[in-house]
Amino acid sequence: MLLNLRAGALSACLILLFASTLPACHKGVSTPSDKALELPPNSGEVISASNDFAFNFFRTTLRQDVAGNTNKLISPLSIYTALSMVYNGAAGSTKDSMAKTMALAGIPASRLNALNNALIEQMPHEDSKVQLSIANSIWYDQHRAQPKPGFLDTIQRDYAATLQSLDFSNSSAVRTINSWVAQQTNDKIPSIIDQISPDDLMYLINAVYFNGAWKYGFKTSDTHNAPFYKQDGTTVNAPFMNQKITLRRYFGPGYTLVELPYGTGKAFNMYILLPTDAHQSLDSFALSLDLASLTTAFSHLDSGSIQLSLPKWEYSYSIDDMKPNLARLGMGIAFGRDADFSGMYSTSVYISKAVHKTYIKVNESGTEAAAVTAIGITYTALPAGPPPLIIDHPFVYLITEKQTGSMLFMGLLNDPLAN
Repeated sequence: MLLNLRAGALSACLILLFASTLPACHKGVSTPSDKALELPPNSGEVISASNDFAFNFFRTTLRQDVAGNTNKLISPLSIYTALSMVYNGAAGSTKDSMAKTMALAGIPASRLNALNNALIEQMPHEDSKVQLSIANSIWYDQHRAQPKPGFLDTIQRDYAATLQSLDFSNSSAVRTINSWVAQQTNDKIPSIIDQISPDDLMYLINAVYFNGAWKYGFKTSDTHNAPFYKQDGTTVNAPFMNQKITLRRYFGPGYTLVELPYGTGKAFNMYILLPTDAHQSLDSFALSLDLASLTTAFSHLDSGSIQLSLPKWEYSYSIDDMKPNLARLGMGIAFGRDADFSGMYSTSVYISKAVHKTYIKVNESGTEAAAVTAIGITYTALPAGPPPLIIDHPFVYLITEKQTGSMLFMGLLNDPLAN
């Protein structure tokens, strides 16, 4: 899920990768090293595939979310990497359908795994002033059909995953899994499952936690309430952070783009994309974005002094069932009796659950964000001197890694006061 947001080339990875090669439930913590990423050969194909998936899933989510003008946030990388683990267990037409959805046609799983492994090991070490923790886990029922050892070995080796068998018939299994999720997300996402069904065999989970201070922080004394104009015509009085600052920005057709760096400024950025027309539907604006237009925008970023006014915000978002969206993208076979995950289990199984939860908080200090994706497996029986930039109406935002352009988060802010 990579999207290179640097000026010039746009080849990128989308959101949240994994914990480094730390054992079991240990949370990946960055060691101060500030090392640039060294990607394996032929990573470009997987990067392009993840880019395609990111935009396709984002558009599908916007079209199917009937909640209207609400805040939204997904972690394409978290979803993609969770699916990548599952992909290693798929076979036959199920694998083909997942390859279509993930844009992996013709790309061997070994190349997908190699890139994920490089990102898992290296990304948390890019910027010592930014905390990035990425973790994966597999939880499986100890009393019934067991996963194939080769599948578990691959996920543990390439995805640094925690592997743990549990008694799924005991209510403590739900608490154990949710406790791991809460730990990996600094309690920002306290749970991912409510119960374990009698036929459930396995849960594959990806969790990401990001905490980055702005390179150019805002003073709390400069934060003041001001109107934020919502899509439905109403207005809320929201706290706005303010500062005069030199940033890279682009004034494009229909929107303004501004880059807000984190930490040392070497690795991670947030990008604000503010529609010029405050009355334009934010969903329609987001749907109009594509890789080509963003490539042009990022290649034309230049530095300039602006008076920036940006609202604070904090909210959670969830997709309780991703299966319909993933089915629309081509992998519906994975969710029914015809699924083939013979690389994972000797018995017939299918994907019964696909859940995604995210959280974000943006204030004067910086950004705290988290995402969790859980996949459940079940028996088949189953111009000169620009004017002040006041971000006072709904907008799209991205959080990215600089070298690869890895988009850690993609969100829409419709209401900075909504939780």
